[in-house]
Amino acid sequence: MAVSTRRLLLILAVAASSVTAQSSTVVCTQTGCNQDNCYRNLVQSTAFCASFTAPPQLGSTATPSLNPIQSSCGVGSLSSACSCLYPPGATTLATRASITQCTTLPLAPSPTALNVDFESDSQAIYVARTYNVNNASIISNASLSHSPPNVFRVTFIPEAPGTFDSRNINLFATGLMRPFTAYTFSFWAKSDFPLNPSDSEFSYVNLIIQGLKKGPAPPDLTFTESPSTFSNQLLAPAVNWNWNQYQGYFNSGEYPYFFIQFYFNNGGYIYSGTVPSLYIDDVSLVQA
Repeated sequence: MAVSTRRLLLILAVAASSVTAQSSTVVCTQTGCNQDNCYRNLVQSTAFCASFTAPPQLGSTATPSLNPIQSSCGVGSLSSACSCLYPPGATTLATRASITQCTTLPLAPSPTALNVDFESDSQAIYVARTYNVNNASIISNASLSHSPPNVFRVTFIPEAPGTFDSRNINLFATGLMRPFTAYTFSFWAKSDFPLNPSDSEFSYVNLIIQGLKKGPAPPDLTFTESPSTFSNQLLAPAVNWNWNQYQGYFNSGEYPYFFIQFYFNNGGYIYSGTVPSLYIDDVSLVQA
């Protein structure tokens, strides 16, 4: 059993090197104003907050009348929501409640944040941890690729017939995207036809999509911050000898950089002694 934790750069074009050439955008981050039912109800009733936050009149014990939603909020939530909404000042109530500070961030110039077809040298995909992998590289074979001629192929270490084991590879991509934008991440995958119909297949395909504020993830995965996870899901169907497209959807929120991992595992018996090779092609991240 061979374990590898090397970071292999397949096609080098780390997004960090091009960030300075991009234009920028101003992104406003959310405050602690919780826009729950209490807040949304008070947005429609500014007069209530004006009365609720006003100093009591000398000798008066009267309190503003409450509707059922406001009554269920409690004094603490009412005070918190009103502090966000009143006084309105120069900005609208909705704006006042939804921003606290604005930051200039780099802006991805294109609806396509990532497009890797393994045909050019202007794209980046990385290999992280592998287990029982023999080789992971780009090959030129029009009959095997999804978009000819190149395809990314993963081969596995030969095993004694009937071996029960795990074989896996973790790939990742990183780069620049547009904040507060809906994206679709997509890739195509297939495997060789099994030599024995009972041989295990790549039934476990996991996709993790994360965001970063301080820059794209480096090849050594030494982060300067904890990524924010947008999506963590198992994909279907299992990888077989037909090309299948796998997709994940997310909104970038306030994060200008993406870090995406897609993980393949073949766990089970290989009766033939030959683990089917894995093929990956046409990896993309595009605005939805």
